[in-house]
Amino acid sequence: MNTAVLRIALLLSMLPIAASAVARPPSPEAQLMQLEQDYAKALMRKDRAFLMRYYAPDWRGGNWLGFWTKSTMLKAVLESRYVIRSMTLRDMSVKIVGPVAIVQGIDDEVTMVDGKNASGKWSFTDVFARRGGRWVAIASHTSKVGPLD
Repeated sequence: MNTAVLRIALLLSMLPIAASAVARPPSPEAQLMQLEQDYAKALMRKDRAFLMRYYAPDWRGGNWLGFWTKSTMLKAVLESRYVIRSMTLRDMSVKIVGPVAIVQGIDDEVTMVDGKNASGKWSFTDVFARRGGRWVAIASHTSKVGPLD
């Protein structure tokens, strides 16, 4: 066999290796978990631009204070009276049903509101919809996790 044929055969044999070495985009589950991590960082930095993209215009969230809209949530978290010192997300799970995804997890957070300690452990559920080629939060719920009686 001549050298040219051997080179071609060698190159062809390497194609599957080269194809598998190409970086695959992250799975939708990994994208959503990263989005949650980025959200936590944006809250700590008070990154208005990120938060505006994160929440859909029709987002609604519930917590121990009642229900919030996108505008009331942004107003609350961007005020100087609300300071998150750390926010650690864990035990996250993702369920995807068509263009909708549900992310649940635990958030251990060190927070000050009006100079008073508001730290704690929170369970959260965020619902996302795939809109315009990206995930946006359309609904959320947060509950404080307390000790068992």
